[in-house]
Amino acid sequence: MHPLSVYEYEFLYGHRMATVFKLNGSIKIIGFIRGDTFELRVLTIGSNPRRKGLGKMALQFLRPRFKKIAVTEICKEALPFWLKMKECGLVDKLWTIKDGRTLYLIKGARKLIKAG
Repeated sequence: MHPLSVYEYEFLYGHRMATVFKLNGSIKIIGFIRGDTFELRVLTIGSNPRRKGLGKMALQFLRPRFKKIAVTEICKEALPFWLKMKECGLVDKLWTIKDGRTLYLIKGARKLIKAG
């Protein structure tokens, strides 16, 4: 495997400052830093092929940088991946699942917000 290239930047997301880690030019991690906690909102591997370990590699990059990693607004179809990453210890908490415009808490599958 080639050495990991990392580009980090921030942008204003609503009223919050979001941090982006761009790995090897196309893998992106987007989230919010609060002290030693990272609220992960987006993990994308770009046009790279799926099921090649790139998402896991991105989380392995992120893990030593934060004491806690919580994932929010998980796409329903990606939930098996996130459950596996939690089992591996690469994330600490899975907060919400996003189904269209509706968010659900994972614990108890209680409806949180219905948009629009």
